[in-house]
Amino acid sequence: MVIFLDSNIVLDVLLQNPDLCDESKRVILVASENGFEMYVSAASVTDIFYVLRKHLRDNDRAKELIKKILKIVSVAGVDEQCILKALESEWVDFEDSVQNQVALQIRADYIVTRNTSDFLLSANRLITPTEFLKIYQK
Repeated sequence: MVIFLDSNIVLDVLLQNPDLCDESKRVILVASENGFEMYVSAASVTDIFYVLRKHLRDNDRAKELIKKILKIVSVAGVDEQCILKALESEWVDFEDSVQNQVALQIRADYIVTRNTSDFLLSANRLITPTEFLKIYQK
């Protein structure tokens, strides 16, 4: 099983978002325990780093957190084909369209996101953390 994690899931965990952290951590734990491959896009990593650095006001700590999550989650590349397909799509939000193209390219079984409305045009299967846990948590 291949899981594409939207940036919001990773940020919940790394920023210890009090309302959402536990559920997002459980998604990553359950996926790991089940041997699922987890990915974020290369574009997400730069966005996550930017948010971490801004929130923490500590460049080194932001780098440490990125290194920590990359021990668990792999990075899927954003290539020219993804960009061109995103540009040719009818999506209003280019960033979400790129994320969608990356998930398609890696043949993700799911995009796990809190913002399913951002991916309504996606051919990928969308799932919220709550839905994911209902299906896969033992």
